[in-house]
Amino acid sequence: MQHDYSTLSPADALRRIFRDQVDNITDCGHALSQVFLHLPEPETYIAEVKRLEEIGDRLTAAAYQALQAEPYSELTHITEQFVRHLDDIADGINDTARSIDICRPKRAEPAGHELLATLLSMITRLHEEVALYPENTLDRLRTCRETLKRLEETADTLYHEWRKTQRRLSSLPLVDENNWTEILGTLEQTTDAAYHAVLSLEHIAKRRPRSAG
Repeated sequence: MQHDYSTLSPADALRRIFRDQVDNITDCGHALSQVFLHLPEPETYIAEVKRLEEIGDRLTAAAYQALQAEPYSELTHITEQFVRHLDDIADGINDTARSIDICRPKRAEPAGHELLATLLSMITRLHEEVALYPENTLDRLRTCRETLKRLEETADTLYHEWRKTQRRLSSLPLVDENNWTEILGTLEQTTDAAYHAVLSLEHIAKRRPRSAG
């Protein structure tokens, strides 16, 4: 997954690191899918999520190191925000797996599968845009932002409706309800991070100097 970025220019290093980050986030998301599919014995896949999250931490550190080699500017600041949001996605996936490890649910709530599928769709779309960095067009990024915003709103609605149903019908024992409130809440927050990542990428494109002609 990781490459030797030290031989690259800062710009080329960032291009490679960002692609490695979204590749790693994609793998992390698929590992979380396996956690959901292997309840109540998800230990192997929880460990895999943690391993990938640690790779993500190293990639984040490499991105910050590459940015330090450039003169500080508003563009640098926005790029740091993008790096942080990518890291937040991997952290959110790992935090979800950690919550499952602590809470030990015996089966997954349908809303959990739906929220995770929404997050994975957002990651896939973000992956497509990061693959084009730094040549992203504003039109494509606007379309991507609008798509991720709709998906983020879908995740918010899923979480809200699940909580409302639980309060009204009490279909789960209180302990299970509290556990899934934590798990689903973390997933929903992770969709926010994915949306903010594409917002930052769009801001980068708006401020990146364009070549003449």
